[in-house]
Amino acid sequence: MRAQITLTSSESKRLIAKGVKALPVMQKALAEHTIVLAGGTTNAFLAEEILGITIEVKSAYTVGIITEGKTGVSVENTRIHPFIITKGKALGAEVHWKDYLAKLEPGDVFVKGGNAVDHTGLAAVAASNLTGGTIGAAAGPLNVRGIELIVPIGLEKLVPDVREAVEFMAGHRPDEAIGDKVGLVPMLGATVVTEITALETLFPVQAKCIAAGGVNGSEGAITLVLEGEEATIKDALDLIKSLKGEPAVK
Repeated sequence: MRAQITLTSSESKRLIAKGVKALPVMQKALAEHTIVLAGGTTNAFLAEEILGITIEVKSAYTVGIITEGKTGVSVENTRIHPFIITKGKALGAEVHWKDYLAKLEPGDVFVKGGNAVDHTGLAAVAASNLTGGTIGAAAGPLNVRGIELIVPIGLEKLVPDVREAVEFMAGHRPDEAIGDKVGLVPMLGATVVTEITALETLFPVQAKCIAAGGVNGSEGAITLVLEGEEATIKDALDLIKSLKGEPAVK
């Protein structure tokens, strides 16, 4: 059986958050290890799914943001401190994720949002901070310590070729910009979770993206087709229907 669905950007973020939480490595980390939930609007949805909290202004859970037609940063005095979650419980806000990097061990997980993904599954993040922002600080320790990096990212951020984009940007920052000037940092070796990954993690289905875009509130929407057994597809549709009407990210 096949079913066609369309998800707005915020509905996609909710679905991806559910898919990330369901990953076996995340379930094990929630039970036995530590998760560093770094900045990103999709990570705000993930924080809600894991901790049972509500974050009304999802953009408060990120620093870098693209909004109002330009690159920039979120409002500093309303930002939410990234959560460090140990055995399913959030540590106090006094524990900063940068200070916790030296404590990470195999089995722990670092979750970071991104700005670009391509058909090969390579993701990258834009950074205006001159030391590379979050990923600039975290990449070395994560790689050396063998910590899994998970990147939740919607297909609205699909670009033709991340490697080509990174190489194009390397060695020459923009001379002029509408908004903040950014560089592009690849996240090699990351487990990338899109809407397709989420659906195929949550259900025994095959999913394909067949269209993207929309208008009148559906800008950034994607249209997918799911294939699987009838009962499975109906279960998947029930979940998708429960996501419909997810408020746009503010």
